[in-house]
Amino acid sequence: MTIYRLAYVSRPSPGLTAEDLTSLAEAAARRNAEIGVTGLLIHEFNRFIQLLEGPLDPVETLMQAIIADKRHSDIRIFLQQSAPERSLSRWIMWSDFTRMAMSRQELLLREEIVRAALESLADLDAEGRKGDREL
Repeated sequence: MTIYRLAYVSRPSPGLTAEDLTSLAEAAARRNAEIGVTGLLIHEFNRFIQLLEGPLDPVETLMQAIIADKRHSDIRIFLQQSAPERSLSRWIMWSDFTRMAMSRQELLLREEIVRAALESLADLDAEGRKGDREL
């Protein structure tokens, strides 16, 4: 089966607490297991970065729900691709408030996703500055 991957970065709503994130993580872990989606949600430095993996329809449906979620804003998708297999066998939450235990492979993937998100944001920022100069 082909796996669909989607990754985005967003800004958490002001005032998001550790309890809010714990509740979010528990609900997401249950829902994602039910629909066959694995991935990684990172909450650091006032940003969410998330990688979702699974069948195309559940990932796209989940992303639509994420876009409608008021707990964050300024969503920027920076990765959409298919793959022959999953990178992660479970759904993981890593945050400034609490860190789940992760294997070495999961930690390496976390670093790769954060790097890609930051590169994407830098590219968007550079495009914005270029557009401002052209005005």
